[in-house]
Parts: sequence; C-alpha cells; structure tokens
Amino acid sequence: MPLKNTNKQLITDFIKHKKDEKKVSKQTINTYKNVGDNISFNILTTQRTIIKKLKELYTNPNTIQLYLNLIILVRRYNDKETNQLIAFRNSLKDKIIKERKDNLNTMNDNLPTYETIKDKLNNMNGIMYIINYLIFNIGLRNKDINLKFVNTLPSEEDENYIQLKNNKVILTITDYKTDKKYGTKKININDTRFINEFKNLNLVNEEYIISKKDNSKINNISTFNEKLIKLSIDKLGQKLVKINIKKLLDENNYKEIETIGKNRGTSLSVLLTSYNLMNNK
Repeated sequence: MPLKNTNKQLITDFIKHKKDEKKVSKQTINTYKNVGDNISFNILTTQRTIIKKLKELYTNPNTIQLYLNLIILVRRYNDKETNQLIAFRNSLKDKIIKERKDNLNTMNDNLPTYETIKDKLNNMNGIMYIINYLIFNIGLRNKDINLKFVNTLPSEEDENYIQLKNNKVILTITDYKTDKKYGTKKININDTRFINEFKNLNLVNEEYIISKKDNSKINNISTFNEKLIKLSIDKLGQKLVKINIKKLLDENNYKEIETIGKNRGTSLSVLLTSYNLMNNK
C-alpha cells in the first residue's frame, strides 16, 4: 500500500494530538514544526530506509538524533514500528560522547585565546557586538538569541524577549533547549557598553534583533544558526563559550561558571564535560 500521507500532514496530525493532550509547550510544538520541515523522506517509510537516509544526509550524530526523536514520536502515534530506530538512536550515544571529546581536544589546540577574543569583541560595534557579547560573556545558546524587542512583555510569553528598562537590558527567555526543565530565564545586563550598543540599534517595538528581509522572525533553525555563525567572531559561534569556560576554570572561578550554566539552562556537570576544553587532558 503506498504511503499517501506527506510529512506535513503527519506532523500536523501529531501536533494536533499533542495540543489536545495539553502536554507540550508552544516552544516544543515550534521545534517539531521546524525539524519536520527539514525531513526530506517520508516518516512512515521502512525503518531501514530512514536509517540509510539519515546516514547519507548527516554526519553529525547530534543532528541525526534530533531528527530521530521526532520521527520515532510520529511513528508511534501512527502505530508504526520503531524498534530499529530506537536501537540506532541508542548506538549514537557512545559516538556522540567520543566525538565531543575528540572535538574538544582538537579545539584546545586550535582556538584563539581568551584575550584575543576579548580584544576582537571590544573592537566591534552594533549587532556584531551584541551577538558576540551574548554568546561569549553571557553564554547564551543560538536559539536563545532569537530575541524580539518589546517595550512591554505580552500577557502570554511564548518567545524570547529583550527590553530596555530602568537603564538596563532585560532578557526574558522562554523558548530554549531545556525550557521544560528550567522554565523562563530572566537575565539582567547592566554593562554600560552593552546598553549603549543596544540603544544604538534603534529597534522599534516588536522588531527582532536578527530578522528576515521583511523584518519577520526567522523560524528555521538552520537559517538562524547560519546567520549567527557569520556574525560571530572568526565564525566560532558556540566555541566562544568553551574559550570563556576554559579561562574561568584556569582561575577556579566556579561561581561565574554556575552563572553561565543558569544563563544557558545547563547544569554545572554538563558544562564541565561538554564545554570544558581540558576534559580530555
């Protein structure tokens, strides 16, 4: 029997079911949509075909795992077998850990020093300064930086917001990787240079700090990540966080590392394994 359902139909039906259950957040639903839009093969095809396609399309085990998570959920909802997909996902865990350690080891030898990054940041202006400050100093993930400038927070907070209030910048982050575990994050930035750079952006109410040409929100995760990488110092992106953490570890500044963990919605143990350049030494 031919597979008549498109992925869009399958995911729409699955999301409707989840909404009816009232067990998932708006942020999670947006993630389902964004991931689903990038799956180029039918989710209900054979498990072997899915595994083969994922291996052909992606080399990063984290990316493969991201797609597998949604595919497994949708197949379960449609009463399709998932045993091979689950076994494949489980097999990725050791590969992810090994790749992470190998990458950290290589990074430690190739990345610029903390002082170099700090100098480059201090010589930036405008949106490039804002983006790199939020990654390097505050420790935000890419998704957290998809910020909408608002004068007043809406009654239903379902995005990430940035405000200028009482001469400080306030971040209200609801849509991020671990939002279910940590809830809404509130971050106050009192740095005078950052505040002035932000003011100079001259954003109007409900404008995104990074947007499409028509000033609307960038919902596609890959597109947003690509824009951030291009804006980041030496296109280092989230590697900037690792450089900062290495410096803090050298100084035994665990209090500041904990602050970065709270800003990211990440536990201290994760920072000391996944973001510690000395983890392999």
